Amino acid sequence: MRWSALVFSLIFPAIVLGYISPGQPMGFVNDFAKVLKPETISSLNQRLTQFAEDTSNEITVVTIPKLEDETIETYAEKLFQEWKIGKEKEDNGLLLLVSLEDKEVRIEVGYGLESVVTDIDSGRIIREIIVPAFRAGNYDGGINDAINIIIGLIGGEELPSGVESGGENWSNFFPYAIFILIYFASILGRSKSWWAGGIIGGVLGFIFLSGVLFIGLSILVGLVFDFLVSRAYKNAVTRGGVPPWWIGGGRGGGHSGGFGGFGGGMSGGGGASGRW
Repeated sequence: MRWSALVFSLIFPAIVLGYISPGQPMGFVNDFAKVLKPETISSLNQRLTQFAEDTSNEITVVTIPKLEDETIETYAEKLFQEWKIGKEKEDNGLLLLVSLEDKEVRIEVGYGLESVVTDIDSGRIIREIIVPAFRAGNYDGGINDAINIIIGLIGGEELPSGVESGGENWSNFFPYAIFILIYFASILGRSKSWWAGGIIGGVLGFIFLSGVLFIGLSILVGLVFDFLVSRAYKNAVTRGGVPPWWIGGGRGGGHSGGFGGFGGGMSGGGGASGRW
């Protein structure tokens, strides 16, 4: 029995050591390794969905538990081919792949984006942004920061010089600040009173600020914020429409059943890999 298994593995190595698909994409962020926070998945999905609608470029983030017998380069290429990331004939897709147990990361770039997200750019993003953050256990911050820079590069921005991540970098907090604002807006928008915004503002002011004047100012900001989001929510409902997504309505993100898959793009083989 052992000899037959050995002969089988020698004759059919592609079957024994072949690529194993992680599954079908359920959105632009697919956390098969279960390493990202739900709020990170939701906010990133919303942003990447909007980015795809605005530009037709498709960026996907995939985490997997381990690579098995594949290298991260071949795994990324085969996953790219299976999911067909990017638009057909435009090949404007990009895959950010993370293998948790192997501690490896890969940015795989489609043909159509190789001129704006170069191999050098991909290598720097991994070395200067992702690796330091991952070593500090900050997977959410590292991925958020990397996606921010990739979107900027595609939009024509220059790659920041000397960027570091994973330490006391306020850019790591920015995505969470946006999420917190959206979270409170979705709650306060449905409320029928403004006092809740004042209470939240006062509590946040007490935690993060000092002095009666600053706490009072944070209460005022909370009241104004509650008033604005409540009015926007009420106006949308009164007109028979759907409130904006940032106050609890509109198009949702995350692993929703509405994701229709990618557009048929191909990988150009460009990009970079790294370890943390």
